[in-house]
Amino acid sequence: EGPAAPAVQPAKGDGDPLSPSDIGYGLAAVKGDRQYTFTRLNLGWDATVFPFTDPLDYLGGDGGGGLGSANGITIGAALALQGSGRLPVGVIGDGDFMQGATALWTAARYQIPALFVVANNRSNFNDEVHQETVANMRGRPPENKWIGQRIDEPALDLAGIARSQGVDASGPVKTWPDLLAALETGLKAVEAGKPHLIDVWIEPGYSTPMVTR
Repeated sequence: EGPAAPAVQPAKGDGDPLSPSDIGYGLAAVKGDRQYTFTRLNLGWDATVFPFTDPLDYLGGDGGGGLGSANGITIGAALALQGSGRLPVGVIGDGDFMQGATALWTAARYQIPALFVVANNRSNFNDEVHQETVANMRGRPPENKWIGQRIDEPALDLAGIARSQGVDASGPVKTWPDLLAALETGLKAVEAGKPHLIDVWIEPGYSTPMVTR
């Protein structure tokens, strides 16, 4: 019996906003015969989208939840995977990405092929969840949970940050058809031996429930 097939995304209108799980569905839709190695997965990743059947399918977390580590881990893993036939893919939260954004220069300087997919909800959203929990416990207004955590108005130009360091990039990607096109372009760049970044705007939230206390 072979490995389980990736999940198929439920019907979605072309103009509908992207949910956190859509990145996984998109990667499944364009996978074909490609072999991914996930170097990082954002918080709340839907584990039902990709059944992992090989030790190199997913390299695991950093062990401490350290923000800023994902870009460097992705680049290091990509260096080790060169010549293996596998495509390194890091699905990285925007807060995590920004705290280690300058690592992309190394990928550009040494042409290390890796795909950086930023799950961009314009927030340090995990801390919004924490602040809402604490507010409810202490009888404070939970609607203030965004203060100090939201990364919007203005939104960051993450593709521009990548390009400024020599990494080709696309985005912000906001619709399902554009997501599929951007992923195909990005994967072809990695197959050609280059790093590539895609800024994907997703709705705040998680594909799977998070434990908050």
